[in-house]
Amino acid sequence: MKIFLSLILLLSSSLVAAECTRPAAPELPDGTTSDLETMVAGQQKVKAFMAESNAYLECLTAEGDAAVEEEPEAQMARIAEHNSAVEEQEAVAAEFNAEIKEYKAKAQ
Repeated sequence: MKIFLSLILLLSSSLVAAECTRPAAPELPDGTTSDLETMVAGQQKVKAFMAESNAYLECLTAEGDAAVEEEPEAQMARIAEHNSAVEEQEAVAAEFNAEIKEYKAKAQ
């Protein structure tokens, strides 16, 4: 019975690890036309995206750790996906910072 339960737990943890879902990047406000309320809402969307994206990256890492005997191609694909997600995070942050600069320039 213990072996059966251990096997079930092992299989279910593998299934959970395989369910990494990459979040969609948020739509950012236009700093040249948005008001403060819209910019703050945009900031909250960016923060939520970053948190969800970090959870996705952790999921990919756990998936890689769980895959003991993985084909090199699958490992490289996961690494490429991880790098792509990090690049997207950086792009969203840079784009939002640019919109903040536009908003501040408009306010002056």
